[in-house]
Amino acid sequence: MNISQLRVEALRALIGDLRTKEFADRYNLDASYLSQLLNGHRPLGDKAAKNLEDKIGLPGGTLLMPAHAAQEGTSLEIKPGPSLSTPFRWAHIQGIAQLKQDGSWDELTPMTGWVETPSTDASVYSLRIKGDALAPAIRNGWVVWCEPHHRLVPGEYVVVKLASGESLIKELLYENAEEVSLMSVNDTFGRTTLHRSEISTIHYVGGIVPPSQIKA
Repeated sequence: MNISQLRVEALRALIGDLRTKEFADRYNLDASYLSQLLNGHRPLGDKAAKNLEDKIGLPGGTLLMPAHAAQEGTSLEIKPGPSLSTPFRWAHIQGIAQLKQDGSWDELTPMTGWVETPSTDASVYSLRIKGDALAPAIRNGWVVWCEPHHRLVPGEYVVVKLASGESLIKELLYENAEEVSLMSVNDTFGRTTLHRSEISTIHYVGGIVPPSQIKA
């Protein structure tokens, strides 16, 4: 496998489950050009790889790395192991969660935007928090991104949507077939235990990012 082919495999990993046109539209790229690269009809040279890195906003070397390996005499043979690039997905901001005094919210206020996440979950999404009820853990204006298919981890944050329609962010203490025990993310409201019948969905919080990371 030559350098161009290695770069194409790295590009294919970045596109992930998205269709080529969806990926191209997201980064203002030419979908037909990407298709030609992926199909091997055009080589992915140094200049093209660098241009793609710049347009997509990738760390330097993500697509050029195979070229560096060749210059250093490193074997280019593909072996089982870590991916050539760090997985990432853009998590669409579903809306603004206007917090009530207890840190919960009802309906989201619509907004547009995305945040970049190191997630492999194709269903990853994000929420922008409005209000100080969850501070200092989650500050006003910051964004939480959630992975619906990630396993729940005790001691980490989750977004819980109740059957009543109310939503909240809590620290997961434990879960079993009958109930879920949660702790407030700050010291204000303490611990609560919910029966499974009270919960509509519960999603793992993958991370929290500042408003400067929001892309229109």
